Amino acid sequence: MRKRRRKTTAFSINTSELLRLYFKFSSHSCLTFIFCCFFCLIVYCSSVHGRSSPVALTDVLIQTTLGKIIGFKQKFDGKSVHTFLGVPYAKSPTGSGRFGLPEMIEPWEGEFRADKPARTCFFSRDTMFPDFPGAEMWNPPNDIDEDCLAMNIWVPEHHDGTVLVWIYGGGFYSGSPSLDLYDGRVLAVQERAVVININYRLGPFGFLYFGDDTSVPGNMGLQDQQMALKWIHEHIAHFGGDPRRVTLFGESAGSASAMAHMFADGSYSLFSRIIAQSGSIINNWATKPKASILQISLQLAHHLNCSNGNNSTKAMQNIVECIRRVPTSIIQRAGDAVSQSLSLPMDFAFVPIDEDTHFFRGNVFDKLRRKNFKRDVSILVGTVRDEGTYWLPYCLQKNGFGFNHTISPEDHINQALISETDYTKAFDAFLPYFGNSNLVRHALMHAYSHLPTEKQEQRWRDGVARFLGDYFFTCDSIEFADIVSDELYGSVYSFYFTRRSSANPWPQWMGAMHGYEIEYVFGLPLRSPHLYDPSELELEISFSTKIMEFWGHFARTGEPVEFWPKYNRITRKSLVLSEEIATGTSHRIYVDVHGKLCRLLEEAQAVAGITGEQRSRICPDGRATTVNYGQEISMEDVKEEMQLNRGISGINRIPSIKIYISLIILSLALLRSPEISFLYSSFIFK
Repeated sequence: MRKRRRKTTAFSINTSELLRLYFKFSSHSCLTFIFCCFFCLIVYCSSVHGRSSPVALTDVLIQTTLGKIIGFKQKFDGKSVHTFLGVPYAKSPTGSGRFGLPEMIEPWEGEFRADKPARTCFFSRDTMFPDFPGAEMWNPPNDIDEDCLAMNIWVPEHHDGTVLVWIYGGGFYSGSPSLDLYDGRVLAVQERAVVININYRLGPFGFLYFGDDTSVPGNMGLQDQQMALKWIHEHIAHFGGDPRRVTLFGESAGSASAMAHMFADGSYSLFSRIIAQSGSIINNWATKPKASILQISLQLAHHLNCSNGNNSTKAMQNIVECIRRVPTSIIQRAGDAVSQSLSLPMDFAFVPIDEDTHFFRGNVFDKLRRKNFKRDVSILVGTVRDEGTYWLPYCLQKNGFGFNHTISPEDHINQALISETDYTKAFDAFLPYFGNSNLVRHALMHAYSHLPTEKQEQRWRDGVARFLGDYFFTCDSIEFADIVSDELYGSVYSFYFTRRSSANPWPQWMGAMHGYEIEYVFGLPLRSPHLYDPSELELEISFSTKIMEFWGHFARTGEPVEFWPKYNRITRKSLVLSEEIATGTSHRIYVDVHGKLCRLLEEAQAVAGITGEQRSRICPDGRATTVNYGQEISMEDVKEEMQLNRGISGINRIPSIKIYISLIILSLALLRSPEISFLYSSFIFK
């Protein structure tokens, strides 16, 4: 690996000479004071800004069919990158356009000066841990505005036409393309690619639904993304990008969004590859049926005194017109109130509907079953080792997972060493996802309490974290990869990310957390080295450089690196992304990461009579609703239905009593007994 120059300022500082002068004049107190102030100022500016100092050198003019766009030139590591911030791609979604589908921006007269980051779409700040870096890093970095449909673009001076389009995550209720974490200049320079961060509407502004025949047909946020991709397809050539070589990459809800475009035929021609980090469109938090979102939307209308009790199309449109007259901040507060009224953990109120007439143009789960999705695509998909830990202080603080951000993260109070009682209560909180089945609860609690940790208190804690990560992230990513790997013309590759950043401010026990691989993808250790442990900085820079190399090579060729094995549903091979890839000594390949526990969760859902599609329809009281507007079915009805269909993977249903027995055997198999594992395999596949 080539050695990197560490350049911290635009000029050199001879600190030895400065100190010599200081000691020479140290007898003069006034001069000493002035000198010390000057010296401290220089050192402070050097250390704080480091590589990230964005010095605008000259304007850069791009002539497009829409008009002139003026960006500016920046330097990173001696290389130039042309930066265009806040470039609009759609008309302002305000006034009569609020909640509506996006419209392509019209040509403008004169010049558009693209020197301010894209404004953040409306969402509420995270105030649970004020001034704590682990929470503040995700908060809005600039003005929040309803007029936010814009993108940030970085074009390296030397590029090969590759285009990387970042879709940020945040549960569809938060996020911004202008977070410092997502600054694309390092990735652009390192991989000679055009990097673009797109914006989309969030929460109620992006995902309300009042009916197919109204002006609020749902999935406006996904339509925003598609409109941004159309803009890129039509105009990126002016910036040096190749519209035929576009890779979507995103994390969490951004990853789920990228996958959603595989099921939207209006997006098919707009991209050729996907990098999916910790998120899938089949995650149960990622979509809801129309009936659920309609109910949530009517709750919002009630909070805003806009409801009228009539469900006709005309009445719905009157509700829409009423809400359009309400100030944005009040709508956001009402949306927060609706979100907080949901009792289940990891249940987000305003998310995409799983069926529509304009984006999916059908039902996404039905399309997955029928293999009706974009096939000429290659996918790099993966998760981090500790997907669940980030969510514990937010979802289960009442069950012993509270976090005191005002004291050391390594303080005993912040170690979440919960009791067995707390362990039980934590699983009780998730029980409605499994039809409130006590058998399922006991099987899950048994399996997840036998993870290899030193102390029992750590087992309780780590078991809950592992369950949350498996159920809400890891297992669905594996299932999605299983389904599409046999159907794509391109290839599927999988990764398992295990490195914990030395800049991570959360407690050590939380490990390689959800969202904490992003800094390596965007080259943060190279841009802001002062954030990292000096003793690990060289490794951090090398590791980040490798991750960018993998992502960039995949975007260019459809293959991340020569020794990375292709994924298939039989072997389920994943490359482990650990510090070993930076040292160059070796690399590890995992086979079937989390496989046994994911099979346990699949059987648990079978016992409860819940398919992958129906998981997103669980109400707080444990009921499951159908896609059909307003209808409900009981859990017994679902169980009967499940005797005929075992979910989206299309595997034949096994007899109900066999499911119960197999669930018990599988939970015992997780004790790593070869005999029991063999018994399970013989029984379940007989």
